[in-house]
Amino acid sequence: MKIVTFWGGLGNQIFEYAYYQWLKNRYPMENIYAYYPKAGLMAHNGLELFKCFDVIEPPCNKVITIIATILFYLNKILNRLGLPSLFTCTMQNKLYNSIFHCDWWQDKMYYAENYNLDFTNLKMNLKNQQLLKIINDTNSVSIHIRSNIADIYGGICTEKYYDRALSIVDKSISDNKQYIFFSDDPDYVREHYSIPNIIIVDWNNGEDSFMDMYLMSKCKYMILANSTFSYWSAMFNKTKRMVICPSKWNNLNFPDITQSEWIQIEM
Repeated sequence: MKIVTFWGGLGNQIFEYAYYQWLKNRYPMENIYAYYPKAGLMAHNGLELFKCFDVIEPPCNKVITIIATILFYLNKILNRLGLPSLFTCTMQNKLYNSIFHCDWWQDKMYYAENYNLDFTNLKMNLKNQQLLKIINDTNSVSIHIRSNIADIYGGICTEKYYDRALSIVDKSISDNKQYIFFSDDPDYVREHYSIPNIIIVDWNNGEDSFMDMYLMSKCKYMILANSTFSYWSAMFNKTKRMVICPSKWNNLNFPDITQSEWIQIEM
């Protein structure tokens, strides 16, 4: 028996699902369960993965939840004390035979280069329908900007990064350009970007925020933020012509997730 933790935002939940599938293939004779800690899902929009994608939800029951909750908080205590967690599999120790598995699993070793999940429940409002038509009819460029990035994620996707990325894209497209900004701070985008042919997507919020990932995944050119949400929009894009991303995803570690054909900008 093994238990995989699903926590964080939608992008992280996709990494965790890929790991869950990898673990199932590695241990085909074992029961692999899921644990959904409320504390680990509160900061975002809750458990979005199974609402947004056509995937089978891993099994869970009361007994599994009790066991996992004990191990989850015991693991937190050991981490604060600086002690190793010998009963939990993480990306650092790779104890795959452990019962409890708790990490972000941001590594290409857990999924194929063509890994894909199909979106589901796409009830598109009129604005999204109109935008999708524009995306399909133009040389559409998605620009993903996350605001208030600090600590381990700060100082990476700076204004300089976006200026360089926009310059690369601009030189690659001769006509019919359409720049589409996706951001949790549209006012910041309005303040800082006054380029021609610009659309600022500011209407997909709360439970509808995953629509930004879907729409970005349809754009022909992509400028990513150092975000798992941004990352999977590019991975699920089957018609992309160019993807630009930062050379690192955070300031703490260097997850091996960047695809070889993507253009990396070093800052």
